[in-house]
Amino acid sequence: MKIIAASISFLLPATNAFSPQLLAAAGRGTLHRPLSTTALSSSYLDNLSSLSSRSSFTATDEQATEILDSAFRRTVSSTSSTPTSPRMSKLSLTDADTLANGVIDNVKRNDFPPIVVTVVDRQANILVQKRMDDVCHAAFPEFSYAKAYTCVTMGVSSREFRDKYTVTNDSAKIGQMNSMMAISGKMAAFPGGIILRNEGNEIIGAIGVSGASGDEDEYVALNAAWESGLPLHVSPKEHSCTTVKSPYFST
Repeated sequence: MKIIAASISFLLPATNAFSPQLLAAAGRGTLHRPLSTTALSSSYLDNLSSLSSRSSFTATDEQATEILDSAFRRTVSSTSSTPTSPRMSKLSLTDADTLANGVIDNVKRNDFPPIVVTVVDRQANILVQKRMDDVCHAAFPEFSYAKAYTCVTMGVSSREFRDKYTVTNDSAKIGQMNSMMAISGKMAAFPGGIILRNEGNEIIGAIGVSGASGDEDEYVALNAAWESGLPLHVSPKEHSCTTVKSPYFST
C-alpha cells in the first residue's frame, strides 16, 4: 500500500481533496473499511479514470484509493514503456558487409591465416563474399559458401551438421550424411559455418568462413556476429577455438 500513498502525493493537486486518514492509512497499508467520503472533481478524474468532464461523484476513501492506484499504474506503464524495434526479417547488403568486415577484422586481430568469408541470405543466395590477400587455396571460396549453404538448408551450424551424423560413429548415419553431400554438391560437414536467426528464431542467413582451422573459421564468424550490434541469434552459441589471441566480445 505504500505505493498508493506515493501515487496520491505524486498525482494530487495541492488541495485537501483527500482526508488525512486516507493518506495515513494508505501509507500503513491498513485500508480495511470506509473512513469518510471524498468528493472527486471531474477535472481531476478526466486525467485519471476517463470520467465525463461534466460529472462528479462521491467515493469512499477506499474507492478513491483504488481509482488512484489504477491510474498511477497506467501512468507508470505508459511513461516507462519503450518502443520495440521491428523484428529483423532479412539481412540487407549493409548488414552482410558489416558481418564480412567483422570476420576479416577478427582474423587480423588474432593473426589467423587469411580466409574467404561468404554471407548468404535465407535462400542461400550470396550477399557478400570477400577474399583476403594471400589466400592460398583456390577452393576456399567454394568451401566458405558450402559451409554457409549447409547452415541455411539444414537449419544448424556446419559443425552441428557433422556431429549429428558422426558423433555415434554409426556407419549408416555417416553414409546418409555423405549421400546428402554428394546429392547436393554444395554441403560441408566441418566447422566454419554459423547460422543467423532473428529475435523470432527465424533463419535469416548464415556466414561461412574457410582458410584457417575449422575452429578458427567458426570463431571469427561468431565473434563478427557478436560484435556487429545486429539483433542476431547465432548457432553454435559458443566457440571451440583454443588459439584466440584477442577475444574482445567472445564468450
